[in-house]
Amino acid sequence: MKKLLSIVFLSVFFAGFAQAADNLGYQEGTEYRKTDMPIDIAPAKKSVIEIFGYHCPHCYHLEDSLEAWVKTKPADVNFEQVPAVFNSPNWIFMAKVFYTAKVLGVLEKSHRAYFDALHRDHKKLFDVDSIAKFFTQFGVKEQDFKDTFDSFKVEQYLRRAQDITARSGIDGVPAVVVNGKYRTDVGTAGSRDKLWTLVNHLTEQ
Repeated sequence: MKKLLSIVFLSVFFAGFAQAADNLGYQEGTEYRKTDMPIDIAPAKKSVIEIFGYHCPHCYHLEDSLEAWVKTKPADVNFEQVPAVFNSPNWIFMAKVFYTAKVLGVLEKSHRAYFDALHRDHKKLFDVDSIAKFFTQFGVKEQDFKDTFDSFKVEQYLRRAQDITARSGIDGVPAVVVNGKYRTDVGTAGSRDKLWTLVNHLTEQ
């Protein structure tokens, strides 16, 4: 009888501990949801993907807190930004700008600069010619930008971004996908600070 009671006690204890550790005040369906379909994150074991759009003001306003989180994130958490690709030419176009910069090796220099140009400086950089000219400040020739913009490599990246957007199940940006199976955003989490606290928690799930 004592042995049975001990087993029951331990079962209840560990079940309660697991539930407390899993929730920590967070509830699936409230602060976060599961993705519509799992997203492959291999070879990483822990992953955070921010899905964004260059023409989205909310995405721009998240950049400061995102950059702060990236500087303090655990070393074993792989972080990636992915442009949302919804079924609209504007989303496809902006995603191609992101991946053109990536293929050309200037993304680290151009990402925030292009964001600032659109939202802070209100520059009309919405066609290939004007964006190609904008990118010359990063050492990119205009023709090289245009050729890369329509390249097979960029199309490959675009298809992957389209797949991630679809699998995540999001209908707006910015959104964050954790470990390929949880999704959340500022509104769902409650605030920008709460978002990154929640993200840190979910990476351990």
